[in-house]
Amino acid sequence: MGECDDVKRGPVLSRCVSVPLTLLIGLFTCFIHTGPAVALPNGFGDGKVADVPAPTALDFTPDGRMLVTSKSGKLYVVADGRRSEALNLGPGVCSNSERGLLGVAVDPDFEDAGHNYVYLYYTYKKFGECPEGDPANPRNPVNRVSRFVMSGNSVDKTSELVLINNIPSPNGNHNAGDLKFGKDELLYISVGDGGCDYNERTKCQYENDASRDRNILLGKVLRIGRDGDIPAGNPYTGSGSDRCNQTGRTVRGNNCKETFARGFRNPFRMAFDPDAAGTSFRINDVGGQRWEEIDRGEAGADYGWNLCEGRHDNPDRSGKVNCSGNIYTGPIHEYSHSSGCESITGGAFVPDGFWPSSYDDAYLFGDYVCGKIFKLTPKAGGGLRKELFARRLGAGPIGMTFGPYN
Repeated sequence: MGECDDVKRGPVLSRCVSVPLTLLIGLFTCFIHTGPAVALPNGFGDGKVADVPAPTALDFTPDGRMLVTSKSGKLYVVADGRRSEALNLGPGVCSNSERGLLGVAVDPDFEDAGHNYVYLYYTYKKFGECPEGDPANPRNPVNRVSRFVMSGNSVDKTSELVLINNIPSPNGNHNAGDLKFGKDELLYISVGDGGCDYNERTKCQYENDASRDRNILLGKVLRIGRDGDIPAGNPYTGSGSDRCNQTGRTVRGNNCKETFARGFRNPFRMAFDPDAAGTSFRINDVGGQRWEEIDRGEAGADYGWNLCEGRHDNPDRSGKVNCSGNIYTGPIHEYSHSSGCESITGGAFVPDGFWPSSYDDAYLFGDYVCGKIFKLTPKAGGGLRKELFARRLGAGPIGMTFGPYN
């Protein structure tokens, strides 16, 4: 492994070839299943819904069709037990390393005329090639967020409206790429730190401080309207803030108006609480060599990377800053790699009343390396209780969501 590669394993999505989608009584997940039968709690079942090559994310239309992104740049529709290809972005996508078609979201008003939109996050082959592990290469691809029109089971490639463009992908990894709509009907976008610094190209892993730079979209969670506009409640809309939707950045020292929160390493997946009164969500941020974390999404918050990993010092800068959560926003849950689980991936809230009452207010999350799903529930008096939900998944769930259940 080169000096710019992660020391730890995963999530290396390029390993996920011909991965089945699995249904856990309403919970849909994407993962590699290579070992013995999945071990689940009593009363739960495990059944394959469809085979999709290298799935990365999934969402549902209101009528129950499942949309699944494939790393290669294809979007599939799964309906009535059948899989069909809805869109092929073709040779315009870089899918090496952790790049590719990485996220999908369905418009909140999809059922209404004129709102049959799907939103995709993908790595655009801007210069006709896909360099990897070469942060100084001026021909590196970029990540973008686009809106497309869907008709029936097809998505019109020519309908693409690019909402966010030119997010750097300097090293191939740490692209993040999750897309989710909140109850505020605004689009939230997770962006990784790029693996190596876009500006100081020899600085990777803990040395990469791209997420500290306010003037670039790397290492951030973004929030925009459905047409790409800036919501009035975004935290950086005053003086010293600029749009970064076309160039991916602005002048040094200024903020990007698209930024909702910052200080992330690779915020691989987000999950929104369907039972909250407003928009409430969690961010699963993949850690470095020591800690994985789950963060509560807060406007204007700084979660500390690369100064902190969870509530712990960057080991290369031990004692330099206070990582207790008093200065930088700390996680609501973290776990050490000493547990054998080393790469947090998909997460989902269990809708209240859908499973037995012991799952009300529960948050599920998976780990790619140990191939397990865990359950977090609030404890009386504060804090969270962590319990094992499922194991023997092969590799942990890359994406996780509940299907239509009304």
